[in-house]
Amino acid sequence: MDNRLPYRARVCAPDALTPAELASWARLNAGIAHLSSPFLSAHYARAAAAAGMPVRVCVISQADRAVGFLPFQAAGRIEGLLGSAEPAGAEMTDYFGLVAEPECRIAPADLLRLAGLNHLNFSHLDESQLAYGLQGEQPRVGLRIRLDRNAAEPLAALLADNPKYRKDSERRARQLAKEVGAPEFVLDVTDQREALLERLIEHKRAQYRRTGAFDALAAPERQRLLHQLLSAHEPGCRSMLSTLSAGGEWVAMHYGLLGSNNLQYWLPVYNPEMSKYAPGRLLIHSIIEASRQAGIHLIDRGEGDTPSKRELANEEHRYLRGAWHHRSVASFLCRGLLSVKWRLAAI
Repeated sequence: MDNRLPYRARVCAPDALTPAELASWARLNAGIAHLSSPFLSAHYARAAAAAGMPVRVCVISQADRAVGFLPFQAAGRIEGLLGSAEPAGAEMTDYFGLVAEPECRIAPADLLRLAGLNHLNFSHLDESQLAYGLQGEQPRVGLRIRLDRNAAEPLAALLADNPKYRKDSERRARQLAKEVGAPEFVLDVTDQREALLERLIEHKRAQYRRTGAFDALAAPERQRLLHQLLSAHEPGCRSMLSTLSAGGEWVAMHYGLLGSNNLQYWLPVYNPEMSKYAPGRLLIHSIIEASRQAGIHLIDRGEGDTPSKRELANEEHRYLRGAWHHRSVASFLCRGLLSVKWRLAAI
């Protein structure tokens, strides 16, 4: 604790949070729009810890009442000894930041002191976090699809002003039905979920290899995190495993998280042999068409500005990245070690 600050803090494992603290965290997720991402939920932090990640939570209190929570994890064994951290869930996490009362104001250096850290490297800090007094740099675009809650047909309402795109999509769907078979879509699979998730992981990793992208699912603990979340049914964090098939052949799959009526579009994967039918487009269209029954009001496409994401997006925001650190020997060593790791990863 820093006596100069109006806050007290304790750092604990996610499973050591009290029922009152968990209730406060859930209330913040449900009541404040910019905190509604499932990645900012206590359940996500607890799932990451259960998957074997070294997650800790800084519980910030004022007048003996919890007013904020910062989940994080050690970036490695040596980094942990030096007091260096990263977001809970590491690269798997599409939102990072402080979950706190709107009135909370705190500088990054003070937040580090409360959390007992010397250094914290991050990405995916939403621009809304600036209101707390936090800072970041290198802004990157994030895109969202906000759905019309009053529309009887959400997809038709979304495509009303884009007839060329709508007609092309309808043509591809007809072509798929004619050449492969009638499309079959399941919004959230209930049977053999574990086996289906394993298939999704296998196909996603094959996609990474095929495209030369970084394999975000290579580490066993990240795969365990997906399985831990598979049974998540909390209001602020619920898993959703969707499938699109045709004529007995798989077309596309998606594994996402739903929190406070917001679907985090997280891990989609498509059958490369079905590319001419635009399987990714047909998959997200199917999810939008079923959104009313699932209570989905917004689909968050995460970081990245691509033509395929732009096709349906009607909102954008900014993600920030950077590093908070003290002016200390330990912080200097943390930054040096991180620089070496980045250089080695680029080789």
